[in-house]
Amino acid sequence: MLATQPLFKKCALAALCAAVCNGAMAAEGDEQQPQTIVAPVMEEVLVSASPIADSQAQSIALQRDAVNVVSAIAADDIGRFPDHTAAAALARLPAVAVQRDQGQPRYIQVRGAPARWTTVSFDGINVIGAEERVFRFDSVPAAVMDSVEVSKTLTPAMSSEALAGRVDIHTYSPLESDGFSADIDVGYGPMELGDGDQERYAGRLAWGGDTFGAVVALSTFSMEQVTDNNEIGYDENDAPTFFDFRSYKLERETNSAMAKFEYAPSEAHHFVLSSLYTEFLDHEQRNMYVLSLEDAIAGNRGPDAGELIGVPIEGWLQDGNYENSTFTNTLGGDHFAGEWEINWRLNYTQTESNVELPIILRNQTDPLEFASLTYDHTDRGFPQVQLYSTEFNEQGMPVMGEASSSLNQTGFGFDGLVNYLINSETDAYTAKLDFTRAWTMGSADSELKFGVQYDDREATSPGSSSAFVAVGPMAQAIGFDWNPNQYVTDESWDTDFDRGVDITYVDNAGLRNELDSALAALTDAGLVNPDEFISPDSSYQVNEKIASAYLMNTWTWDRHQILVGVRIEQTDLTSEGFLNDGTSTTPITLDSDELQVYPSIHWNFEVTDDLKYRLALVTGSSRPTFNQMRAGASISDAGATVSGGNPEVENEFAKGVDTSLEWYFADAAVASIGAFYRDVDNVLFDSVTTVGDDRYNSDGIDRSDYEYQTTLNGDDGKLAGVELAYQQQWSFLPEPFDGFGMQANVAFLDGEFTTPDGRTTAFPGTSDQIINSSVYYENFGWSVRLNWQWRDAWLDDISPDADGDYYWQDTERLDLSIRYQITEAIGLYADVNNLTDETGIRYQGNESRPVEIEGFGKRYLFGVRASF
Repeated sequence: MLATQPLFKKCALAALCAAVCNGAMAAEGDEQQPQTIVAPVMEEVLVSASPIADSQAQSIALQRDAVNVVSAIAADDIGRFPDHTAAAALARLPAVAVQRDQGQPRYIQVRGAPARWTTVSFDGINVIGAEERVFRFDSVPAAVMDSVEVSKTLTPAMSSEALAGRVDIHTYSPLESDGFSADIDVGYGPMELGDGDQERYAGRLAWGGDTFGAVVALSTFSMEQVTDNNEIGYDENDAPTFFDFRSYKLERETNSAMAKFEYAPSEAHHFVLSSLYTEFLDHEQRNMYVLSLEDAIAGNRGPDAGELIGVPIEGWLQDGNYENSTFTNTLGGDHFAGEWEINWRLNYTQTESNVELPIILRNQTDPLEFASLTYDHTDRGFPQVQLYSTEFNEQGMPVMGEASSSLNQTGFGFDGLVNYLINSETDAYTAKLDFTRAWTMGSADSELKFGVQYDDREATSPGSSSAFVAVGPMAQAIGFDWNPNQYVTDESWDTDFDRGVDITYVDNAGLRNELDSALAALTDAGLVNPDEFISPDSSYQVNEKIASAYLMNTWTWDRHQILVGVRIEQTDLTSEGFLNDGTSTTPITLDSDELQVYPSIHWNFEVTDDLKYRLALVTGSSRPTFNQMRAGASISDAGATVSGGNPEVENEFAKGVDTSLEWYFADAAVASIGAFYRDVDNVLFDSVTTVGDDRYNSDGIDRSDYEYQTTLNGDDGKLAGVELAYQQQWSFLPEPFDGFGMQANVAFLDGEFTTPDGRTTAFPGTSDQIINSSVYYENFGWSVRLNWQWRDAWLDDISPDADGDYYWQDTERLDLSIRYQITEAIGLYADVNNLTDETGIRYQGNESRPVEIEGFGKRYLFGVRASF
């Protein structure tokens, strides 16, 4: 399938150009005056014969009326994508790339920039993500959304902490409906790989009256997935050093609950109280076996083939959990007092992120248990292995024994525990007050707006763990019946990867129970202290206080609109942690502060009634993660090194320009071209320097010249790109073909920065090209959409040497969604994800060195949606 990608690219670009030309000819042939796009009300969307086109009309209206550069998508359109989450929907917008986890959309990268450069807000209030500020967009289902807007340029009224884009999720407003309304979604379907199930249940009940409205929404989505995985290491001659075969069994859940109340006693007053909770739960079982080729007793290794005698094998068996949640609550009001509009919001948001991954590490200690093997690696990333037993001849030399078709999963002499634990929590309080007044300046209609905001955020972590415990020998020493072999089953891996060898599953849950019992016995015996699993230097408490104020004015006259304004933010940071020098732990507290000014100018010009030009000069920033700002550090006096956080690391800062031309050539249609450039300073980068001051001096030891492994600020970053977009329903075609339509966009991107050691490298996550395309048909109650996404290869992880950098190979996804409206209230749907069964490929340096291959299979979901 990889070989077809250039053809897909050419076809998509050709279709985009042809569609724009066809739309232009249709527009020129229409003698009627250009129509003003009016967003349809929600009731019209539910019963419309063209729900996709109507939702797109609503999105286009949001984009056209915005004073800044915005891409938008309406909730009903989100519900008609194969994945009904914010992550999947946003991935269809111009220059927005999706970052997947085991095949599922999770994070987004606006304009190909690192995920940390995009922030999220709910109804205008910024919310920090649960994973070190980064937000999981797969945790927000369609049931709680009314629309989603991506602001690629910020106005002074917005928090500055969005260097690439700000995603504002508008929740459903009950006052928009009249009386009682309900929306119910039930879905079920199989996973091709592993024969697991998908289930989705969502419901939203709303009531809206003249002065009071209320809405509650519940949503849950669960899936059972098997993921194939191969990982490979290489030496300097490109010969493999290990083969790592894995099979993951996942049970994932995304749950959400929302309640919102609105009260408008008069036209001059409106109050809102809302609460939203979302959570992601991932129960992950990993079966993993590593064939350590470079540690073989004898033999030869080549890039394409090898013959080895006595290869030790490691088993890594895991039954772990990932959990994170966001709980955000807002109380606010909108008021008119004379000529002034006053808006205020109070918000409290709590996020939690917990990772619990206890892994049983099984090592072979008897050379007779080692496997001998031959391998064929001409198909890169998919090695074929033939196993043999290892025997010793009369001279005591190891030789190949009998051939075997299955891996020996019981021949291990040592069992240890690698205990990964990562926990963090944030509590954030926001108070926001805005004043707006319309006034006249000459012939221009003007709007003055100013406001203040205060954010108080506290992030805490008890620390992380990667502790190792020799649990097997210790358990046996106290007489505990430790026998992991009893959990090896006879169930072969469910896999699409042909590895040439049969591997069976381990009962990870049973083994986890055995581990918990063994740890309890070792704790009672005083041999293990679970509190010592946590590294004290990794714990932290970071308090971030941001006081901001802004002033801006918008002038509108003739066909012009200009917004000029500035935002000022004062940040005070207190970071508490611990210094661990190997013999003692010492508390440490460090303070820092920063004052930053963010000016911006936006000019919009209506060239004609249907042609709009935009030009913006903007600034923005991205804040370091709380872990990067922690004061804690680990000191090695023997090695003269310090590793830890950096409370003095500065925000990444960008200034740049956006320009675009938007052609609204027909009703519910748009074609646009845009370009942007950002100059980025203080780019965050994990690097090595010297301490340079006395912050880590103690007990008379001067550590100012120690090697310092921490997060530093790079320099000279640049991010630029061109975006093309088109969407239209082809109503100019004769019946029944007038139900066809297209939504397509392509972005050409480029980005790089200079690391503290002087090396120039690309930004992680930046693809050179991103293409999103949807062809749809809706008529006679049917609504069918075929979605195709493609993104070029992108840098994943930076190494000290450019030859060691890790990349994800270019990827594509083809998804299908089918809807049939039986009545105005009831509709059926079928979704198919990953139609072409694509795999994810990560490589090191160049594509001939794949280091990770992931396969997920297709996903099917069938369901019914009722709206009344």
